[in-house]
Amino acid sequence: MSCVILNCKKTRVDNETSLCAAHYQILNENPSVFPSTHKIKSLSSSSITAIFTSSSTRYTHLMSLSKGTAGYKKIEARFLRDWVKNNTQGLRVEAIYNIIFPSEITTQYKNYKNQVESQINYQVLGLPEANEKLLWHGTDQLCCILYDKPTTVPSPCATPNCPGCGILMNSFSMNKVGVNHQGRTFQRLGQGLYFTPHSSKAHFYGHQGAKSLPNDSGRYCRIMFLSKVVLGKPWEPEVVSQNARGPPEGYNSTWGRVGYCPHGGAKLNYEEYAVYRQEACLPVNYIAYSYTSSSE
Repeated sequence: MSCVILNCKKTRVDNETSLCAAHYQILNENPSVFPSTHKIKSLSSSSITAIFTSSSTRYTHLMSLSKGTAGYKKIEARFLRDWVKNNTQGLRVEAIYNIIFPSEITTQYKNYKNQVESQINYQVLGLPEANEKLLWHGTDQLCCILYDKPTTVPSPCATPNCPGCGILMNSFSMNKVGVNHQGRTFQRLGQGLYFTPHSSKAHFYGHQGAKSLPNDSGRYCRIMFLSKVVLGKPWEPEVVSQNARGPPEGYNSTWGRVGYCPHGGAKLNYEEYAVYRQEACLPVNYIAYSYTSSSE
């Protein structure tokens, strides 16, 4: 597979960034000049202040995928295929970005994946390394990257109160678990970071961030993340474990199976997973999509 940088045909060597050795070196040594569509200053959650400054040495880079390319079509097809719930009309993908985090974040993820794989050799069992899966995560956002103007470079607002930008700046954070704009405190699988194989299920969690689509007031736009998630050995509870802060000893994640974990008589209709360590997940794509109407 080739490096994700446009017109770079070198074979990539880094699985988490999809970069060739040369561009990976630029990312680490001089990230302020790394080629990307947008760059957003990556800061610790306790010090999110100035953004988009040339003095920053830690950036998250967003790289736009051109519509019609193989990479764009592959993710678009997955997004639409995984939309199994009939909760929208006129669904359409508007933009897709690769997310390239600072090396500190990707290294933490790699190290955790290696650690989990060393516990049980999942590849010998015919599974991906550390039982890694690509899963969807929906969230609110205060801004929308589709509001770009030709005279401006970045559109992410990068404010502390924007959940979408918080993920772009620092990946997922356990400090944000239980914090949302919907006033919902119930968490079926406990105090963790949630993911699902169904984009239509993830859609629900971004409804407070819906925006009118620029230049088309009849459509609404939301964002979603496609993320790598290390599941390792998942615990499969039959009942709700709302106060859990992790799975039982010997497990790495929690799997909410269809038909289990009832709450108020309602069992799970669409599966979901929870992990309880922020280094267990790494967002790889940012998707902006629109629709004409939605029941959620």
